[in-house]
Amino acid sequence: MKSHIKLNKTLAFAGLAAALVLSGCNAQSDDTGASTEQDSTRESISVSGFGEAVGKPDMATVELGVETEADNVATAIDQSNQTVERVTQALIDAGIPDSDIQSTHFNVWREEGFDRLTGQPTDEVTFHVDSTVRVKVRDIDQISSMIQTGLDAGATNVFGLTFGIDDSADLEAEARLLALDDAKDRAQQLANALGKTLGEPIIVSELVAGSALGGLAEAALFGGMGGGGGGPPLSSGELSVGVQVDVMYAVEQ
Repeated sequence: MKSHIKLNKTLAFAGLAAALVLSGCNAQSDDTGASTEQDSTRESISVSGFGEAVGKPDMATVELGVETEADNVATAIDQSNQTVERVTQALIDAGIPDSDIQSTHFNVWREEGFDRLTGQPTDEVTFHVDSTVRVKVRDIDQISSMIQTGLDAGATNVFGLTFGIDDSADLEAEARLLALDDAKDRAQQLANALGKTLGEPIIVSELVAGSALGGLAEAALFGGMGGGGGGPPLSSGELSVGVQVDVMYAVEQ
């Protein structure tokens, strides 16, 4: 993004977030206590600065699905419920708190039978039930084994694997300082090119964005896995937090 230069006599600024006024005043009391207007017009330069901080994920979420089918709806639902209960209990026994296991999907649908040779409908009816639970794994080293635990307990699908950082405050702070340094450097270059002296920041606004703030880091899909073992090989990689700051600086001749 190119820096935006603005040399004007006002303090107008449209921020991406709530703007913080750092300096400038409109009125001041004199010796008698009366309020007197003070000239607040000044020249300014407006720039955008960018900063990014990178960190290792420390938690992950994954969705475990169970698919069942039967020739009547009650049986299909009962089979699904029993399997989901086994999966849930296996995860709890493995150390996942009940509060970190959440049902996210439950779907029942009817399939009419067709003769494969004639293509004509038959009297056969199959009921399908799809159930899904989302699991939060707070120990990043356990995500693979927890997936395998769910599969061994009867889960038939695994999807929506997402890595994240539980508390990204430190990364945000680091990215914010880098963004401010970047903004000041850009403003100083512009001021030098225009023959101006860079003053203090007048207005600052900020925008934070990044995959460490609940965004998607990686996604994986497994189906029909099981049979023990140490779980599927996974790599958590790194996540980043980006901060953009828009800063208006005062300039002097």
